[in-house]
Amino acid sequence: MEEYEDEYRAHSSEAAAHLETARATADRDDRQQAAAAASRSIDAAREVVSMLEMEAGALPKTERAPLSSRIRAYRSELTDLSRRLREATRADARQAAAVASDCIREELFSAASGDGGGRDESERMLANSDRLASSTNRLREAHAATLDMEERGAAIMGDLARQRETLMRTRGTLGAAREGLEASRRVLRQMGRRAATNKAVLRGIFAVVLLMFLWIAWPSAEAPSPPVG
Repeated sequence: MEEYEDEYRAHSSEAAAHLETARATADRDDRQQAAAAASRSIDAAREVVSMLEMEAGALPKTERAPLSSRIRAYRSELTDLSRRLREATRADARQAAAVASDCIREELFSAASGDGGGRDESERMLANSDRLASSTNRLREAHAATLDMEERGAAIMGDLARQRETLMRTRGTLGAAREGLEASRRVLRQMGRRAATNKAVLRGIFAVVLLMFLWIAWPSAEAPSPPVG
C-alpha cells in the first residue's frame, strides 16, 4: 500500500509541476507539451488510485477505513488537477483562435487596402471568421463540459461500485451470522434432547431404587413379632 501511495504522490506532484509550467510559460509549444505531460501524469495517478481501491477491498474493516479516507482525498485532488488542466487547455485554445483570427484580419485588411471593391467581401469574410471562431470556442467548451461530465460519471460509478462491494460484504457477514445462529439452534436442540434423556434415566433409576427399597422393607414389616415370655 505504501508503495502505491508513494507512486501516486509522485505522479500527482509531477502533474502539478507540469500545470504550473503550462501556466507560467509564454511559448505556446512549451505550454502544449507541459499540458500533455500533465495529462499523462494525471492518468497514471488515476490508475494507481484504482489499484489502491482494489487492494482496499481485501483489507479488514479496521484497516480499510483509514485507507478509504485517503483514497477519497486522492480522488478529490485528481478532480482539482483535471479541472486545472481543462482550464489551461481552454485558455491555450482561446489564445490560438484569437491569434488565428488576428492573422486573418490582417491579411484581409491588407488585401482590402489595395482594392476598394473588395472591402465588402473582406468584411463578410471577417464576419464569417468571427462566427467560425465563436463556434469553435463553443465546441471546445462543450467538449470540455463533456469531459467533465465523463469524469464525474466515472467517479459516481466508482462510488457505486464501492457501495456495492460494501453491501456484498455486509450480506456475506449476515449470511455467516445466520449460519452461526442455525448451528447454535441445532446445538441447543441436541442439548435439550440429551437433557430430556438424562432426566428420564434419572427417573428410571429413582424408580428402581424405590422398588428395591420397598422390596427389602416389605418382608421386615410382615415378619411376626417374637412371643413375650
